[in-house]
Amino acid sequence: MNNQHTRRATLFGLGALAMWTVEPLLISSVNDLPIFELLTIIFFSSFAITAVRITLNKRWHLVLKQSAYIWLAGFVGICLSDFAYVYGSQYAPIAHVDLIDYIWPCMGIFFTSLLPKEKLKPQHLVGGLMGFAGIYFLIGPELHAQGISGDYMFGYILAIVGAIFWGGYTAFTRYHLALPTEMVGMYCGLGAVVCFILHLNTESFVMPTLEQGGLSVLTGITGAGLAYQLWDYGVKHGEVYLLNLLTYVARIFAMVLLVIMGKEPFSWGLVAACGLASLGVLVSTMDTKLFMAWLEKIYSTTPEYLPETTCFESENYEPEAKEAYSSSSHLA
Repeated sequence: MNNQHTRRATLFGLGALAMWTVEPLLISSVNDLPIFELLTIIFFSSFAITAVRITLNKRWHLVLKQSAYIWLAGFVGICLSDFAYVYGSQYAPIAHVDLIDYIWPCMGIFFTSLLPKEKLKPQHLVGGLMGFAGIYFLIGPELHAQGISGDYMFGYILAIVGAIFWGGYTAFTRYHLALPTEMVGMYCGLGAVVCFILHLNTESFVMPTLEQGGLSVLTGITGAGLAYQLWDYGVKHGEVYLLNLLTYVARIFAMVLLVIMGKEPFSWGLVAACGLASLGVLVSTMDTKLFMAWLEKIYSTTPEYLPETTCFESENYEPEAKEAYSSSSHLA
């Protein structure tokens, strides 16, 4: 695969992130609708636009021949992760759910590292941990001050479950590169059928307003439709680690939109979370040798307030201790 093709695929993945940046704002405007009714509209919209594309390109034979386990994996990875995200936002603040859900890049990196010819690098791990730290800075102060309410806890758990499902699907698509990108829309079609049946049996129909209906369809076409297909192509053929960790930059813009539109109050915890996310991206994009040299420089620098001589230069030191220190400070 040439570098130009890889860059093109990576740009497609970035396009998906741009669409997902506005998705929290869209979801916050429509999540008053019953969950299965809302997901039926979203999933069907995604399926419809994909079906048109498949028909025009005459590619139905490529999607209909896929094995049952492919359909099951796609349904779990996409439809159940969307269910967990949207339903969680009905119980907890959308900004909290969205940021917690975005631990999925860490899940994606971990699952991808288990695949053949893939490797988890130190800078990826550090960048992911900074993302987790950002989540703590956003919700930690509130949780310490007020405790965790039952509704919030349920929303947070759903967000974590959705992140695990979506992270696993990201690794799954990396392993099944030959799958047609249009399969994403087919999974949404299956999800639309399942959600419609559940809606008929468990919910009462609520007539959406013109705004709710339009935003629901827009969410299906973009966030649950085109974005998934662009992302699917991006992680199959692009820089998967870079795309996973750049999702934290998308979170910065998503949080800014929520604050501007009055969906999330401004707080310094939000600023800290965004700052840590940005730093995590910077670290994660470092070359491995540069990253390790940077770490070695940090650990080998003697603080100014300490004497110029080290403990190993005093009269009472153990040679074995010095050797162990030297070895541990140069781990690669």
